[in-house]
Amino acid sequence: MAYKIVVHDGKAHMDEILGTALLALYMGEVPEEIMRMNAQDAQKQVEEGPLTSDLWYIDCGMKFEPENRLFDHHQDRELGCSALLIFDHFFKHLEGTELHQYIQLVSKVDTKGAMSLDDFHLVSESRDYFSFSHNILIRTFEENPMMVLKLMLAGLEDKIAFEQAKQVASLWRKEPGNLEIVTINGIKVLVYLTKPPSELVSPLRSEISRLVDEKEIGATLSFDDKIAEAKTFYRTNFGHTLLDFSRCSPSSTLFCHQGGFLLKFIPENDNEWMRLLSESIINNDQE
Repeated sequence: MAYKIVVHDGKAHMDEILGTALLALYMGEVPEEIMRMNAQDAQKQVEEGPLTSDLWYIDCGMKFEPENRLFDHHQDRELGCSALLIFDHFFKHLEGTELHQYIQLVSKVDTKGAMSLDDFHLVSESRDYFSFSHNILIRTFEENPMMVLKLMLAGLEDKIAFEQAKQVASLWRKEPGNLEIVTINGIKVLVYLTKPPSELVSPLRSEISRLVDEKEIGATLSFDDKIAEAKTFYRTNFGHTLLDFSRCSPSSTLFCHQGGFLLKFIPENDNEWMRLLSESIINNDQE
């Protein structure tokens, strides 16, 4: 079904950018046009009506009426941003995912301002790093909204497919005999007992990262992606000050990163990894 989207003009925000992409995802096709209209003119159109069935108003119009294709939040300070309103209405099956959490973050900034972020007061290189590309995206939307829409739509499709794969990976993680957590010299290690299916490797890493934070795991011991008999030791962020794999001496080293956070080796027996972990503990020199 052909349709058009109306958003406000002037400075663009991540709210309407994300909102238009979510709507296009729900509709299954991009709109014929994205019209950037003066917010007062959009409100007047909505108030005077009647509205044609091919028009959707996002982040303008001063009404939230999904049945009439109106998704604005400025008339009610208790509402989330327009993108969150669209997500909650059309994508309830993705509630609780990382995508949902990101849209909630967008809503927090859009409705309460950047000062509402817990770490806004901190001087952060990462904030400067990501804000550069963020600002390019917003400025481009002001001049060519359709270009940005197509980019965001492709990203959302990929993200949702990844979220679905993570759900499968989560089930695999919880199956008995696939993973276990072992404590060696006070350091928790997540050990892969079974090699996961290749299609789950990437989503499983994302799933595991959350487990690592929850359990304060210092390292993971997994199977190598390419060499069947090889194992890979990876130091997590939690283990950053605890472990340095460049300190240990495997019987057969395939690769050891000079930063000490990644080790690929062929074990001579099932227990060699325990010795390697003990040798890698940084506090050994202080004992």
